[in-house]
Amino acid sequence: MVASNENLSTSDSIPAGMPDKKYQKPQGRVKMEKFMDTENLPAYYKYNPLFWLVYTGAYFCSWIRMLSREATAGLLISIFAVQHLQKGLAQSYISNSISFYFRDMGGVRASQMQIYISVIMTPWALKGLMGIGSDALAIGGYHKIPYMLLTAVGAILALFAIGTTPIEKMTIGGAIMCLFIGQLHIALNDLLIEAKYSEKIQEKPAINSDLVSYVWGGMSCMSLLAVGTVGLVIETLGAQSVYALCCLPIFLGTIPVAMNMMNDKRIERGSQCIHWDSSIMTARGEDFTYLAMIVTALGLGLAFSGVFYDNIRFNLVLALMCGFITILGFFRYTPPMIAKVNAFTLIQTLFSMSIEGATFYFFTDGPEQYPEGPHFSDWFYTTAIGLVASGTAILGIFLFNRYLGNMNYRTIFLWSSLVYTSLSLVNIIVFLRWNKAWGLSDKVFVLGSAALQTVIKEFNYMPAVMIMSRLCPKGFEATMFALLASASNLGANISNYSGAFLLDVMGVRPSGAANESEQFENLWLVALITSVLPCLPLVLLPYLIPDACPSDEGNLIEEENEPAEDGEDQGLLPREESDESPAGSRAPGSISIGLAEEEDV
Repeated sequence: MVASNENLSTSDSIPAGMPDKKYQKPQGRVKMEKFMDTENLPAYYKYNPLFWLVYTGAYFCSWIRMLSREATAGLLISIFAVQHLQKGLAQSYISNSISFYFRDMGGVRASQMQIYISVIMTPWALKGLMGIGSDALAIGGYHKIPYMLLTAVGAILALFAIGTTPIEKMTIGGAIMCLFIGQLHIALNDLLIEAKYSEKIQEKPAINSDLVSYVWGGMSCMSLLAVGTVGLVIETLGAQSVYALCCLPIFLGTIPVAMNMMNDKRIERGSQCIHWDSSIMTARGEDFTYLAMIVTALGLGLAFSGVFYDNIRFNLVLALMCGFITILGFFRYTPPMIAKVNAFTLIQTLFSMSIEGATFYFFTDGPEQYPEGPHFSDWFYTTAIGLVASGTAILGIFLFNRYLGNMNYRTIFLWSSLVYTSLSLVNIIVFLRWNKAWGLSDKVFVLGSAALQTVIKEFNYMPAVMIMSRLCPKGFEATMFALLASASNLGANISNYSGAFLLDVMGVRPSGAANESEQFENLWLVALITSVLPCLPLVLLPYLIPDACPSDEGNLIEEENEPAEDGEDQGLLPREESDESPAGSRAPGSISIGLAEEEDV
C-alpha cells in the first residue's frame, strides 16, 4: 500500500492495516528532502569541496531544527547531556582507564583485575529491575528526575574522591565502591532517558529513525572523542586524573535534568513525598518483574562474592550457577523462542572466557617488567587500537547490511564464530613472540588483528539484536530489552570470572611486577583454549536459533502470540500493556582490541 497525500511532496510505504497519519513525514523532513535534491546543481557547485562543506553544515542545522520541532528542543538537549556527555564521553573515559588505575595501584593480579572490573560493571546487569522500580516508585511526584539527580550527586562525589585521593592511600575496596557508584549513575540515567525518547517515538513514529540516529550518532562521536584523547590524558596526567575530569560532563548532564527539560510529568498524587504504585508491576507483566528481580539478585550476589570472598574457584562455581539460573529463569518467565535465543547468546558468552587482565599486562608492561614484551605505550593501547576498532566496527555494520541481510541466522552465527576463532588463533603468534623472529612489528600485527576481529564480531552481534527485536512481545519491547541487556551484561561478568579461573589455573598471574616474564609462558595456551571454546555452543544452533533470515517479514513468534484455542491459557505472555516502558540497550564497555572479549554493558 502506498500513501498518496497531496500535502506531501513524497510518499512513504505504509504497512497494511496501519493508519496513514502515523506514517506521514514531518513537514520539516519534506523540506529537507527538497533541500537534498542536488541533481540539477551546476558543475561548479557539484565539484566544489567548499560548497559541500557548507551544504553539509546547513543540512545538519536543518535536521536539528526539524527534530527540535517534532521531538522538542528540551528532549534533544537532555539526550545530549545524558547520552552524549555522560554515556558517550564520561563512560568511555572511565571504562578505558580502569585497568590502568589498578595497574598503578600495584600488586593487582590479572585474575583479580578481571573480577574487580566485573564488580564495577554490575549496575549494567541491574537495568531490568531499575526500570520497573523507577516506574513504580515516584519520589516527590516524579519517576525519573529524583533518581537521576540523587545518583548524579553520588557519582560526582565518588569520582572526585577517587580522582583526587593519592593512589597509595586509596584501598581496593574504596576504589571499587567509587567506580561502582559512577557506573550506577550512568547505567540508570541511560535507562531512564531511553524510556523518555521511546515515549516520543511511540507518540510520533515518523521521527523514529531520525531520533535514534541523533542518539547513537552523538554517542559514537563522543566515544570517538574520548578514545582519541584518553590515551594522552593517561600518559600525561595519569589514570587517576581521568575520574576527576569525568565529574565535569556528569555535572553538566544534570543541569537539563534539574530543569526538567525532558518533561518528566508529575503524577496526580505528586503532593506525597513517596508514592508506590504496585499496579505498574502488573502492567509490566508480573513474570517479567520476577525475572528482573532474579537477575538483579544474581548480579549483586556475584559482585558481593567477588569483593569479599577472594576464592577464585568458589567464585567460578557461583558465577556458573548464576548463568544456569538466568537461563532457567528466561525459560520460566518469557516466551520459549526468546528464552532459546537468550540461552544461546548467554551460553556462547559464558564460553568466551575473558583474559583481558593478562593481555593488558602483556602489552603494557615495560622493559623492567617484561623485557621481551611489546611495550605498548598507554596512548597506543587505548587510542590507536581503540580508533581502529571503532572504525572497523562501522565497516562491519555496513558489510553486514550490504551482504548478509538475506543470509540465514544460523549460517551467520556459524561462519562468523568459526572465522572469529580462526583470527583469534593468530594472536598466539604474538604471545609466543614468533612475529618478532619473523621480523613483523607488534603494532602492525595487533592493529591488523584488531581490525579483522572487530568486523567479524559485528557479524556475530548484529543478528542477535535483530532476532530479539522481532521476538519482543508487543507492548513490552522496552521492558524485554532491559531484561535482555541485564542478562547479557551478567553473562559478560561471568566470562570474566571464568577467565580469571583459567588464568589462575594455568599460572598466568602477571601484576606489573619487575621481571615477570615467566608469568606469560602459558598465555599462548590460555589464548588457544579461549579461542576454541566459543565454537562448542554452535552445536545448539538448530535447537535455539530460528531458521529465518534478517530480511524475512513478520514476527518470529506470531503463532505463539495468537490467542489460544478452546479457552486455553497462553501462560508466558503478559496480558496487560503499558505506554511507558524502561528501555535497555547495549551499553558501552572496554575497548575491544581483538585479543580480549568485549564486555557488553
